[in-house]
Amino acid sequence: MFYDPLCGSGTLPLEASLKALNIAPGLFREQFGFETWLDADRPLLEKLIQLAEAKQHETILAPIWGSDRDGSVIEQAIANATNCGVLNHVYFAEINLEDVAAPADSGVVFCNPPYGERLGRDSDLGAFYKQLGDVLKQRFKGWTAFVLSGNKELSQSIGLKSSQRFAVYNGTLPCQLMKYELY
Repeated sequence: MFYDPLCGSGTLPLEASLKALNIAPGLFREQFGFETWLDADRPLLEKLIQLAEAKQHETILAPIWGSDRDGSVIEQAIANATNCGVLNHVYFAEINLEDVAAPADSGVVFCNPPYGERLGRDSDLGAFYKQLGDVLKQRFKGWTAFVLSGNKELSQSIGLKSSQRFAVYNGTLPCQLMKYELY
């Protein structure tokens, strides 16, 4: 099971669905920019698209869920899932973080909470990160959690000891992806 309790418009659950279904990146696009090039090989592109489509899976072996407290972004996540062609393979729900519970005995919880760059400048993000850590500790025993954050101070507010940390970028922002084994 894959679950993002802070899914916003659904990016992580949608990417997980596309990966689980083995849908090639951009396959649902109507056109690629390089198709306007003078030497674009349209027959080769069509052959590659056919090969990619033949390798797709019909079903996902594990459920993929996303939730968020904001009903309007859940509506956007559903619209995005429809646009990606994965609406039948992913589940979205409006749930506040304080009400989140593990939907299965084990799985992967993966989230990208706000870290003050775009959202949350005026709110107490430290308390939010502490709440996230409490929810993970208390309700996700047996799961593995990954949290992406661009703010080291906020990451420490989670109150869990990470088993691994990976340096990554979210666009141009240096971030850390922290892995937590929850037991």
